[in-house]
Order: sequence, then structure tokens, then C-alpha cells
Amino acid sequence: MKVVVTTKDFCEEAKRYLESEGFEVALRNRLGIGAGAPDDVLYPVVEDADAIIAGTETYRPELLARLRNLKLICRNGIGYDAINLDALRKEGIGQTRTKGFVEGAVAEQVMAYILYFARRVDLQSADMHDHCWNSRLMPGAKNHTIGLVGFGGIGTEVAKRAVPFGMKVIYFCRHPNPADDAAYGVQSVSMEELLKKAITLSCGSAYGSDVPSFNEERIAQMKAGSVLINIARGPVVDEEALAQALASGHLGGCAVDVFPKEPCTNSVLTRYANALLTPHSATSTAENSKATNFAAANNLVNYLKKILTPNMS
Repeated sequence: MKVVVTTKDFCEEAKRYLESEGFEVALRNRLGIGAGAPDDVLYPVVEDADAIIAGTETYRPELLARLRNLKLICRNGIGYDAINLDALRKEGIGQTRTKGFVEGAVAEQVMAYILYFARRVDLQSADMHDHCWNSRLMPGAKNHTIGLVGFGGIGTEVAKRAVPFGMKVIYFCRHPNPADDAAYGVQSVSMEELLKKAITLSCGSAYGSDVPSFNEERIAQMKAGSVLINIARGPVVDEEALAQALASGHLGGCAVDVFPKEPCTNSVLTRYANALLTPHSATSTAENSKATNFAAANNLVNYLKKILTPNMS
């Protein structure tokens, strides 16, 4: 049975593990295939796969119907939005994800973004390298209000890191759990209140609509001078509307890790110095990469052996 690996940075140990279980493993993860990849680019990569350990690439119904050998897609991550689940069911293809492994790493990156704008040590270091002693007055993070859109695994991990910094964490989700407020020291609020109060807003909700969650109207409702962070999916935020809000000065900055089509090297946001841009790297730590590689490989082996575990779905 042939396993095609498209997820980036798949470790040699996980590959050897799959081979020890009797699978033929084809590493095709250095081809620059990411979110929004068109079918004609992706099809030649996965056409002979019995199972795929997938990254962020998009699996549309038309593509899935052509993959006649495919039995399983194992997402090396937690999002399903790039995979058409109705088409999977129609074609009889299974799916798993590596739930419970990536949330901490993503929360670290959110904190890195927050602290970047709070302290701007990069500017201070640049001054020193220019032989300039310039102690800049920065906004800081203490008493900073962070608004989280969604309060699942990533949201709770952000709260566990932000609250000890003295930050106030508010969040919006469709089905809030009152027990979370006390457990994590956070407060559930309406979307309107979140937009009005948050100095930094982290958008971690999944993409599930043709209309961006953060369009021109919603961005205009955000607190003046605030910072928008997108670590969810590229289409969640209207990139042009975000660029306009930076240009007008309505937003103080943004941090974006995800883009509508990836790899992305020509984002309109590159025009703005206060746009902090990273290449979909929120989960990319050495420890996390190895853990998720093995989790995806284990999910594949267990699924095909008809052994189901809690972190698979």
C-alpha cells in the first residue's frame, strides 16, 4: 500500500516507522504545495496514493473523485476546512487529524506576535546596531486586552500563557462554556464587545464560508489602533480590507501566518511595515513537528487496522 506524504518536514523516523509496518512511502513534500493548490497541480502528486499524509493543500470533490486508489487522508494538523468532507464520504475515503498536538505551538506563536507589538525589541536592537542608545517607550503587555475569536484548543492554550503576563483575555465563541471563564481566568463576550474592547484580536476560528469572517465592515468595528492576528485560515480575513485598514491607520498593525493561496510571496500586506508576516509556521517547532509526524503516521496505521483513538477525529 502506497503512502504519499505531502506535509512539510516529515521526519525520517516516522517514514521508517511506516515502512516497518509494510507501507511504501513516497515523500513529495518539497514541491511547494499548500492551501488553495489547484487540482491540476496536486493531482500528479497524489494520483497513485492509497493513503495521504496531508499538509494544508486543498482536496476538492472533483479531485477526490479522480483518486480511485485513495482510502484515507491523514491531516498533519487540526483543520478539515481544506478537505471536502461530503465528497470524502461520497467516495468512501476516511480521514483523521492530529488533534491535541499543535495547539501549544500555535499559542506560542500568537504570544510571539503579541509581545512583538508590545515591546518591539527588534527596533531597539536595530538602534543598538546603529550605535544609537535610544530607550523607546513601548505599550507593554500588562493590562493589555486580548480578544480571541474561538475558544477551543488553541484559544485555551493562548489564555494559559497570556493571563500570567497580566493580560485580560476576552473571547467570543458560538457555544461558550461558563466553566472555562473560571478555569482559565477569561471572560466570554459578544462579538460586538470583543471588537470594541480588544487591543489585540487573535482570529483562530475555522473558515467555513465563502464570506470572510473579517471583512471591511467588521475590521472597521475593531478598536482604533488595535492589532489583528490571523492564525486560522487565509480566507477568514479579507486581505484587501486589512491592507486598507493599515494604510488608513485604523489598525496599529497585523500579524498574519496564513494566506488564501500558499506558498504566498506576493501578499498585498508586504507593502506595510506594521504587517508582521510569517510563512504558515505557527506549528513549526522541532518538537511539535516530530510529534505530529508520528501522530499522523500512527493515525494511518491504526485507522487501517480499524483501531480508533481520541485524537484521530
